[in-house]
Amino acid sequence: MSSATASNRVHDFCAVIRQLLPADQIQIGESGAQRIDGLTPKAVVVPSSIEQIQAILSEAGTRGISIIPIGGGTQVGFGNLPASYDVALSLAQMNRIVAYEPADLTVTVEPGLRMDELQRALAVHGQFLPLDPPVAVESTIGGILGANAYGPLRHAFGTARDWLIGTRVVHADGSLSKSGGRVVKNVTGYDMHKLYVGSIGTLGVLVEATLKVAPLPHSESTLAIACRSASHGAELVLAAHDAGLALHAAELLSPPASHAVLGRSSWCALMRVAGGEGAVARSLREIDGAAAAAAAAIETLESATAWGAWSTVFRPRELSVRISVMPSRVGDAMQVLDRRLAGGSAQLSATVTAGLIRASLEASSDGQAIAVLDAAHEVATQFDGSMVIDAAQTGVKIGIDVFGPTRSDFAIMSRLKDEFDPKRILSPGRFAGRL
Repeated sequence: MSSATASNRVHDFCAVIRQLLPADQIQIGESGAQRIDGLTPKAVVVPSSIEQIQAILSEAGTRGISIIPIGGGTQVGFGNLPASYDVALSLAQMNRIVAYEPADLTVTVEPGLRMDELQRALAVHGQFLPLDPPVAVESTIGGILGANAYGPLRHAFGTARDWLIGTRVVHADGSLSKSGGRVVKNVTGYDMHKLYVGSIGTLGVLVEATLKVAPLPHSESTLAIACRSASHGAELVLAAHDAGLALHAAELLSPPASHAVLGRSSWCALMRVAGGEGAVARSLREIDGAAAAAAAAIETLESATAWGAWSTVFRPRELSVRISVMPSRVGDAMQVLDRRLAGGSAQLSATVTAGLIRASLEASSDGQAIAVLDAAHEVATQFDGSMVIDAAQTGVKIGIDVFGPTRSDFAIMSRLKDEFDPKRILSPGRFAGRL
């Protein structure tokens, strides 16, 4: 289809949407602020209600207008190159707390709500949502769920799928569906709402999410333990986990990452001990004893500073990947990655118990970036693991699938896309297998 024809379709679409939205909620003309992987939308719409989103998607479906939902923009580099991108659907005005029941430990929010605003509201009642992807304070709930983004708290709390208990979603034809509910004990049935976690807006536009929350810990301390090697650090973390210590987070940092986060150049186990005062005191004693037995230097750090620095270093950059291996192989894999990726100035951080290794990389050209990614993939394969590219330059993404080879369940995923979005208007091409 010619660019002129596409522009005419978007122009006609905007003419209809102008009748539905106030003038300040629609911007016609290319918007560099909403640029994704080198593509710029021809219009931006900013709905403030579910009904407006339904009308927008219904009209887009009728006219074949491709739509990409946008939140805070912190995860915008995640996913494959869009097959097309006509209109950005900004969820900035869908930012309310719909319902909050502190006694039930549940909260229902709109997708545009920023994580820092939600955490402040929960903290008033001594609660928090235990999700902490890099730059979480700038992230929106919709963006975190859409990318299934997570950080060091995955050690103790899992991922967004573990905390999402209900959704309301607008589909490509404008219809509204609900899954789960607003209480933890929902009616039995399929957890359809978990399908949307990590789907990057390809199955529908999330308009409400109900999440479990957790009590804030009474006591907290962050420790940095210098380790002889990656294997030594991984062993310390796994031993602390197996001993049932009160660890909310435990990351193994490579020397370059340790230098960037903590100002020291050694393998380092960064541990966040949190919970009741008794459990924290016992955990600190046992960790201190384990470090002393291994003749490892240990230092107590200010938690907000240490984990804030980690978040800054491991925010999605020009080149960021995640490698998944068995937890028992994390130490060896980290050692090999650190050696193989030294030319890419690799900074590595592993959530050991989850078998997850993050790599924040640098490359001076697309060619060098591809070579670095090939090396990382070779190491992942060597350790029977897999690799996902969280962020890369547009030139690097051309011709590759950032999710890696399609899995055995791809046929099921393709059928789901056909069912939910048969005209391929929602974030087209961005998911695995270019769905």
